[in-house]
Amino acid sequence: MTLNLMKNNITTLSFLLMCALVSGQDWNGIPIPTNPPIDMEWELQASSDDFNYTSSASPKSSEFLEKWDDYYHNAWSGPGLTIWSRTKSLVENSTLQIPATRLNAANISTGCITSRETIIYPAYVEVYAKVMNSTLASDVWLLSPDDTQEIDILEAYGDVNPTRDPINVWFGERIHLSHHVFIRQPFADWQPTTPDTWYYDGTIWKDGYHRFGVYWRDPLHLEYYIDGVLAKTTSGMEQIDPLHHTNTVNPGDTSNDTRTGLNKAMDIIINVEDQTWRSNQGLTPTNTELANTDDHTFKVDWIRVYKAVDPLSVEDENAKSIRMFPNPVLNSLQIESNSRLKSVSIYNLNGVLIKIERLTETINTIDLSELANGLYILKFQKDDSISFYKKIIKEAN
Repeated sequence: MTLNLMKNNITTLSFLLMCALVSGQDWNGIPIPTNPPIDMEWELQASSDDFNYTSSASPKSSEFLEKWDDYYHNAWSGPGLTIWSRTKSLVENSTLQIPATRLNAANISTGCITSRETIIYPAYVEVYAKVMNSTLASDVWLLSPDDTQEIDILEAYGDVNPTRDPINVWFGERIHLSHHVFIRQPFADWQPTTPDTWYYDGTIWKDGYHRFGVYWRDPLHLEYYIDGVLAKTTSGMEQIDPLHHTNTVNPGDTSNDTRTGLNKAMDIIINVEDQTWRSNQGLTPTNTELANTDDHTFKVDWIRVYKAVDPLSVEDENAKSIRMFPNPVLNSLQIESNSRLKSVSIYNLNGVLIKIERLTETINTIDLSELANGLYILKFQKDDSISFYKKIIKEAN
């Protein structure tokens, strides 16, 4: 049987699996506004959350903790005047809520949550959220665990009160659509500053719920969607990383081009912030404003995460018995199985056989260092009649 014929036979199963996963979710019936890469399909990921449960601020429920940690993904307590607290996030009325209150004369107490699972391109992430009526930032973003690559899905400041400062209205009417690439030592940050990073269509965002999504197609291509409509596209290395911050050798050295773009797996982060560049301009809430709890509570109805996968990656019981790590893989891939396997064949997304490895043990290590970065399909052969498929992502050396 050819690889293409195998794909056709699995397509129906994959579609039925997708329907079963989506059924009953808050996003049911809302189409994904963009298509996956050719010959691939969207697969709903376990990191999606409809928040159709209840979790107190402390202790958190098991449903919440299965998907989220109620803090930032490292020990940082927040930017500027922000102090994040584990007790400043909860799920109530089928909605994630992150309130902000006065901690002391200078600081704001609010919350931050981080997904238990990372995501990697090609992926579509969309949140249905209500921006706060506040000078504080309502944020949903992706960030690599080493804090060097970031994609902002939603960054907004909903307060449009003109008596505070005219610039306050300008920011309150816009959604910040951007990404960052960082060098940590010594610190350097690059993000685009073109006018389209501040999306404006006349909507007053604080007045209702809206959908905010990002299609992370590959390390050099991002598409931002608002209420299902394409709002901005960022594509190509000179838009993603013109200053060579993602160099694998000597980051920031523009004479040495080893840039990877946005290639790292990322956590999902949802939080509220009192950002330094805002508070330095006097754009920080007063005690009177903070007393209005509803205005200073960021609300998220749901977040859905789709991974673009080859139909061959739909796993049967045989495939589930295999553990592969690390994935994404840089050089060596370890394969563990409950039973002995005969071989693994590696195909690219065009169905071209790249290599075959014989497997002799229940634990095998194969060298993938020569593969180009990208998505690959692994066909495992158990015996002459049983074969099954899994996928891996190869990172650039």
